[in-house]
This record gives sequence, structure tokens and C-alpha cells, in this order.
Amino acid sequence: MARAEQDGGIPVARLPLKALTRSGLVFNPQEDVWQWVDGVFSVRMDFRRLSMCDSQLVESLKYTLHIFVEGNAPTYAVNLFNGFLHFLRVTELESVIETIGVVDLSSYRARLAEQEGWRLGWLNVLIQKWVKLGLPGVQSDCAEYLRERRKQGNAKGQAVRQSCPVEGPYSDEEYIALYRSVDTAYGQGEIALWVLVLTRLLFATGGRISQIASLKVKDFSCVNGSYLLKLPQVKNGLDHSRQSFTVFPISPSTARLVVDLIESRIDGDGDSALFLQEEVMRHALPRNRRVEGDPFFGHCTRESLSRIFSKILSSIAPLTSRLGFETLPINPRRFRYTYGTRLAEEGASKAEIADRLGHADLQNVDVYFEASPSIVDNIDHAMGEQLAPLARAFRGRMIDAEEQATQSGEAGSRIIDFRVSRKPLASCSSGGRGCALSKPVACYTCFRFEPWLDGPHELVLDRLERERAEWSADPRIAAINDVAIIAIREVIADCAYVRKQRGGARGA
Repeated sequence: MARAEQDGGIPVARLPLKALTRSGLVFNPQEDVWQWVDGVFSVRMDFRRLSMCDSQLVESLKYTLHIFVEGNAPTYAVNLFNGFLHFLRVTELESVIETIGVVDLSSYRARLAEQEGWRLGWLNVLIQKWVKLGLPGVQSDCAEYLRERRKQGNAKGQAVRQSCPVEGPYSDEEYIALYRSVDTAYGQGEIALWVLVLTRLLFATGGRISQIASLKVKDFSCVNGSYLLKLPQVKNGLDHSRQSFTVFPISPSTARLVVDLIESRIDGDGDSALFLQEEVMRHALPRNRRVEGDPFFGHCTRESLSRIFSKILSSIAPLTSRLGFETLPINPRRFRYTYGTRLAEEGASKAEIADRLGHADLQNVDVYFEASPSIVDNIDHAMGEQLAPLARAFRGRMIDAEEQATQSGEAGSRIIDFRVSRKPLASCSSGGRGCALSKPVACYTCFRFEPWLDGPHELVLDRLERERAEWSADPRIAAINDVAIIAIREVIADCAYVRKQRGGARGA
């Protein structure tokens, strides 16, 4: 590694022509734009944005950052660089900057909003290293000043604690509505299969979008009749190396969708990406795509997958009562917060939540136990209460019998659960054509579902509740069919109401 040398008594950063990232990629620290793709992460730092700064200060910044690039996660240096840009912008240092002093840091701190205290933490990391290296551009007392002002909690922790309706976990009402909206949009051909699969996997694992982007086909498997997903723990060890995995059980209905996604491709093997760049980024510019030779060629970058997925889901997102019935804000991180919060509500220990979310420090999961209570405390309570219209899981059309069905007499339109009865329980308004969802469980939350008034819905409910009880030791598995259970209860209640209105007469 190049060292800072003395030149006439003034420390000068001697940047090397070549340096290595922690994962072994070569880059030139002397260039004005640092840009590369490291695993599932896209890295870019444009030092031309510092034209107002003294050239020696910029060189010192480069030298400091290149050390972080060599020893830390791919995006760590990017966060430090962006934090420095934010400092310059907020303090309005428009003239040529030669040296940063305590006065500048004090001005920055005073202008930060209360919830932005964490930004001072990023600047502190950069300045501490800068001063320790003895490089020009920052006065030495800046390090002591920042050490005395410990950073506040990160905004993401506050979002969970306060159940923020924009950035925090989804409420039970929103969870049900979003789950249903995505299924409906797929059934109507409004979204691609990969969007539905990604939504289901985020709900089922609480994974980071970087973990999802690094998934390969071979990470999905069936072992002794159970479906499993090995989720790469990209935040541990080398961020893109796929050396560590956490195994998650996947429900049969979601597994069927994953299989359909894999089988829909003409080519591909176990090493191909589960979420292919060519499928997700159909309209992306070539410069945003990975090129051959990239060890993750075929995978989406974390940024692209997050941006495209969020944009698609935002177009079909349901309304939320927590924001005055505006559209539900979509962010992949909210799925993770929802997963952690639901685990805590269902009685999981801190160690269990930390393991599921891939946290090495148990303190990182404290926020899930401090979060505000959800709208519905648990599934049993939710099913016994009158849900708000927005949260209704059943959204089909009740009919008396098959004669009233949209596709009456059509082959495949009848829906039967042979595990409980040979008697049909409903019809499908599309005749069951092109449906990849698990019948009849998924049907109860589908807009095409036409339940019969005299269908054996109670038997289906009894089966699902027994299955839920059998998995009581694993809250995540037990909760897989919760939305369907709510929908079935709604159908049963609707049937009872209709019969009561008709004087207690039961359909033929």
C-alpha cells in the first residue's frame, strides 16, 4: 500500500496507480471517477463534484477513501463519500476549500434536522481516519470534536420503533392488502411472474435486496418433500462471495411459483440467476447491465432490482388508511422490517430474530421489541374481529350455486379440495386457465373466486387451522396461510349472513 510521505514538511498523499478492493478488483485511485461492479453492488464515486475544493484536499480524500475500499464492504466508501458531499452542500462552502475546521463541523451539526444525527456518524468515521493518517485538508482538532458528539440512532431504527407509515413495517391491514393486490395484478396479467415471486420471497425471508439479487437457481431445492431457499448472507464476510447461507422454508404455493419461474426459461442451469438481468431490466440502458466476465453476469445489481421492483409495485399498491387512504409507499426494506416485527410479535427470541435477519449483534434487533403494537395483535384476534373493508382478504363474488358461475359448465371451472370433500366449493370466473397458484388456498384471496353458498368452506378452514397448529413451533411456517384463513372466515361469515337474511334457509 502506498503511504503518506513528507514533502517539505507538508504531508502529501501519494496515491498508487493501482489498488485492490477487498474482493480483489483492481482500480486506479488517481482517476476522477471510481466506478465498478462488485458482486451485487454497483460502486460509483465522482470526484469531479468536488471542483470547489482545493486539489490537495481532494487528493487526501481519495487517499483516505481508497483505504476503506481496500478493507471494507463495497458500498462503505460510497456512503462515506456521499456523506462528505452532503456536508459540503449543507454548509454551503462554495468558495475554494483548503482546510476543514471545527467551525465548519459545528455549522453542519447545527443545520442537521433532529432525525439526521446519524449523518454526523458517517462524517466522523471519515474524519477520524483522515486525521489519523496525518493528511492535509482537515484540522487535527476536528477528530476530537466529533468523538465528543456520539452519533444518534439511525433513522431506520426510528422507522421501526415508531411504526412509520412511510418507511417502517407494514401493518397487518397493509400486509394483507399488498399480498392480495400483487396476486390480483399477476392474475390479471399486469405484472410479470418474477415480481410476484420476489414479493413472496421478501415476505417469507425478510431478506435484503442485495441478498435477493445474488440468489441463484441452485439455492432453491426440495428436500424430503419440503421446499427450502438458501439465502446468501451478503453482509457477513466478503459481501459478494456467497460463502454463508441461511436456510428458509418456503410454502408449497410460493415454491410452485418459483418452479414456474425457473421452468419458463429456455436456457439456464443451477448457476444462473434466479432473478435474471434480461427479465428484470428489459428496458434498462446497456451501461446499467453487467457485462460478460463479471462473476455475477446475468444477475441484476442491487440498485437496479430495488428500483425496478419498487416502481412496478408502486403502480399496483393498495391504499392505506394510515396515510389518509393514499397509495401505500413501497420500499424493499419495509418487507424486512415487517418480517422482523412479525417475528417479535409472535414470540421469537432476540437470538432467533438475529439469526433470521443475519445480524451478528443482538442489539440490532432491539427495535423490533420496542415497535408500537400492530393493528392486529395476532391472527386469532384478527379473525375474530370485523376487519376494515380495506383489509378484507376475500374479494371474489359470492354465488348460490354453479348455475350462477361466470364459467358455468366449463371444464376446469369447478374448485374442489379433495383433501376434505369431493363436493365442489366454488367456481373460477376464468375457468382455471393459466393459473399457477395453489388451489383452493390461494383461490380465497383471488378476485376470480366465486364461492358457492353451500360449499364445504368450514372443512377447508378446519384443515388449514390444523396445519397451522402443527407448525406452532415455527411461527413463520405457521403464518404462511394466515391471509387465506382470514379470507375463508370472511366467506363463511358472508354465507351465514346471506342465509340469515333468507330466514335461515340453507341452499340446495
